[in-house]
Amino acid sequence: MPGAVTQKLNGHGAMAWLEFVRREPAKVLAAILVIHLVVWTVLPILVCANLQLDLVEDLALGKEWQLGYWKHPPLPWWLADLAYRIVGQVEVVYVLGPLAIVATLYTVWLLAREVAGPLEALIAVGVLEGIHFYNFSAVKFSHDQVQLPFWALTGLFVYRAMIKARSCDWLVAGVMLALCFWSKYAAVVLAASIGLFLLFDPLARRVWRTPGPYLMALAFAVAIAPNAWWLVETGFLPFRYVEARAGIAAHWYDLIVFPLHWIAGALLSLIPAIGLLVLLYWGRKPAPTSIRDEHAAFARRYVSMLAIGPFAVTTLVALLSGRLPVTMWAYPFWSFAPLAVLLWLGPAADDRRLRAFGIGFITLFVAWPLMYIAVELFEPLVRNRPKATNFPGKLLAETVTRAFREKTGAPLVYIGGEEFLSNNVAVYSSDRPHVMVHGNPALSPWIDLDDLRRRGAVFIWYAHEVEKPPKEPPLEGVFAEAEIQPPLVLQRLMRGAGLKDYIGYAILTPRP
Repeated sequence: MPGAVTQKLNGHGAMAWLEFVRREPAKVLAAILVIHLVVWTVLPILVCANLQLDLVEDLALGKEWQLGYWKHPPLPWWLADLAYRIVGQVEVVYVLGPLAIVATLYTVWLLAREVAGPLEALIAVGVLEGIHFYNFSAVKFSHDQVQLPFWALTGLFVYRAMIKARSCDWLVAGVMLALCFWSKYAAVVLAASIGLFLLFDPLARRVWRTPGPYLMALAFAVAIAPNAWWLVETGFLPFRYVEARAGIAAHWYDLIVFPLHWIAGALLSLIPAIGLLVLLYWGRKPAPTSIRDEHAAFARRYVSMLAIGPFAVTTLVALLSGRLPVTMWAYPFWSFAPLAVLLWLGPAADDRRLRAFGIGFITLFVAWPLMYIAVELFEPLVRNRPKATNFPGKLLAETVTRAFREKTGAPLVYIGGEEFLSNNVAVYSSDRPHVMVHGNPALSPWIDLDDLRRRGAVFIWYAHEVEKPPKEPPLEGVFAEAEIQPPLVLQRLMRGAGLKDYIGYAILTPRP
């Protein structure tokens, strides 16, 4: 099929295809988005034996409906639990990531159509298919994926607010920015970039004379207030998690190596997208940009800010603080990067280059799913390492739940201990127990310790890891009196690999 399409693009049907794309870019976009949604929803359901690590976390903790959690804001986990409550099947979470990506791509299309035109908007969306954040990694529905559409919507409505001077656009922009924060606190670099643009761009600075920015700030403050209150009440608990993840410079040369490492990681993820742009522009002189068109110049500056501002702010903060940012923090940064390139280099009107771009796009559009299948099904043949999607989560949950019921005669209501193991039991057990994260009540305020003692619980941990000595059972606090059970030896669900998991667990019997 891809070969046939490519052959047509190279043959007599090329002009007809290009003419159709030019005439009906919205229909082409709709087809791309529908295929994208179907492929990236169905594919992991077919090839993954167990939910992704982030997905089991979504379902295990989302049902607690907290205003915040120990390492992230709550919106993604709320959405996952809501979807599960509606459908009743854990596999429903596989549609959420692709839905977020489709919403993002459509939002990029809307802004690109306003500032560049329909064909360039379609190309800007097409280039994003070259970045794995928008396809391969979309199935791992978590805070990164949820932030993408709200990030893009914030960019769209701030632009519309500045151009059309409508109060409703400013209000919506404030709500969208707040939803970014409800998704992930990395949104602070988007807010900082927009704020700096409004301060330093000569045209954007005029909006401060209008009610617009103040309406946006008010809408943001109202929408974020519950989570902000929670942050203050908990001593900004998630920020400790972020601080622990970002590496700290231990030597003077780390101040040079860390930014280079961060920039290299970002460039690596952009290579296929850069390749598509090279196909579109290689050998062509950039179209002259009109300095007389004030509106077009403003659009270029604004989209460029969206494209590089958050990355530049993050890089600067990391440099000044001596920290190594996590590569995945750049997840939402690039949605408008292809559009910025198109605005600066001019429209892609050359048939030959458009044909080359089309072939490159189709190749990547097909290659990403094939790569995903290969990684999930055949990686175990060459790499004997644990994968969440090959973990026997259902078997673990059934075994632990049955053991607890046989010993106590009661359903399993609480489980604590190692995070991934606990989450799997919480998701796949028929009892759907509540998780005490790492067995730590400070990280799990939804746990009533008195009720836990009355109803009993299970504590679970990795008893043994490959090439490492057995672990001592980390039983303390409320679990100190739990009775250690015979360890479980579970075979990984991997073709051609003999990797096993050695899992220890202890049962805290109900106390009257």
